[in-house]
Amino acid sequence: MSADRQALWNRLRDDNFLVVGFTERTGFSVAALLEAHGLRYRISEIRPRDELRPLLARLRIADHDVLCGPQTPDQLAGITRIVLSPGVPRTIPLVVEAERRGIPVLGDIDFLYPFLRHKTLVGITGTDGKTTTASLTAEILAAGGSTVLAGNVGVPVAARLDEILACDFVVLELSSFMLERLHQFRPTFSTILNIAQDHVDRYASFAEYVEAKRNIVRHCTADDLFVCNLDDPVVAAAVPAHLRVRTFSASGRRADYGYADGTFSFRGHPLRYSDCLLRGVHNVENILAAAAIACEAGLDPEVVAAAVKRFRPLPHRFEHVGRFGGVDVYDDSKATTVHAVEAALRSLAGNVVLIVGGREKNLDVSPLRSHEAKIKLLMCYGEAGPRIQGTVRHPRSENVFRFEEAVERALDACAPGDVLLLSPACTSWDQFSSYEVRGAVFQKIVRKCHE
Repeated sequence: MSADRQALWNRLRDDNFLVVGFTERTGFSVAALLEAHGLRYRISEIRPRDELRPLLARLRIADHDVLCGPQTPDQLAGITRIVLSPGVPRTIPLVVEAERRGIPVLGDIDFLYPFLRHKTLVGITGTDGKTTTASLTAEILAAGGSTVLAGNVGVPVAARLDEILACDFVVLELSSFMLERLHQFRPTFSTILNIAQDHVDRYASFAEYVEAKRNIVRHCTADDLFVCNLDDPVVAAAVPAHLRVRTFSASGRRADYGYADGTFSFRGHPLRYSDCLLRGVHNVENILAAAAIACEAGLDPEVVAAAVKRFRPLPHRFEHVGRFGGVDVYDDSKATTVHAVEAALRSLAGNVVLIVGGREKNLDVSPLRSHEAKIKLLMCYGEAGPRIQGTVRHPRSENVFRFEEAVERALDACAPGDVLLLSPACTSWDQFSSYEVRGAVFQKIVRKCHE
């Protein structure tokens, strides 16, 4: 270990940490890292101890340092620093009191930033498209040096810190939860892909959600670069005046990185959209953002274009499952916002049998009315199904609770030339543990019905 890194760890020797939120990803990885460096810590988790035992068995923590149940201010006794898992709201009494007392409350990326400050950091956020863009950016940058992809993609920074410290580029997918109240994190390159309504249960207003997204550049300076989507009015209005800015547009606006007549322009180097494996109009913006970051990081535009061409779509993100009985089937299970569903619909010509529903997020689904002509059948399901059906008021719609029944009915409604699209506008948690499981079940039903 370098002397500088050791000095950073040594500065934390007198601290007593509280890891708030003990998930398998963030909470566990932070606890394991603190333990590996001999630092004192406790865990605060609302779930019962029995649910935590498999993870706790991988640590050396004493039972009395695992605080389960209500996360109340009495757990702050002796604590000097908190590392907060992104899924835990900052409105819980424990965190509110910690901030009142002046105890630092940091997310994992903010906490570890002092170790990363000399790396080339790429921060990518947005309501939709984060994972695809971050993954594409990482693949492009890998052509110019060793690259690590981490963050909201499911790979905690704490779990890959050694790899990150040894690489050339670090690409971080950042959710709004991870960007709340940053104290120090400063990416070298950053972008906000888009901002649309989401997480209404977490934020008191849309403005508060926007502010969380804008935090990605809160600590940036004139040495850092922001890649701005001119086509998103909320993003374009939030361009930070103190940063270097490069722009992109998929709609023909004058920009540094553009798209017109089916062709991208990366610093004058053309790339035809038809030569790319990524499909969907929303991915035009994702490609532009990734290419802009890579070009500005010093990669040759020709190298960038070659990497974009070979990049394959990620599972469950407008994934073309195949053609069955003349019906094109798309798995867009990751589309958990109305903004994402609209992007999928704009990518299709019409005759769409659309499956929507799942865990209620109370998002405004009325924008789907504008796509009525494209939707042959609106198949609603799950906890949110009745409200979606009643709000959209499509002339041909159905509602059932069970996801499997919804898929079967949707398949029955399809005729050759139609498109079957799972693009739910909701999370999966009413019936599935993740969007991946929901998408896998969807694909399994489709294939079984056409065996």
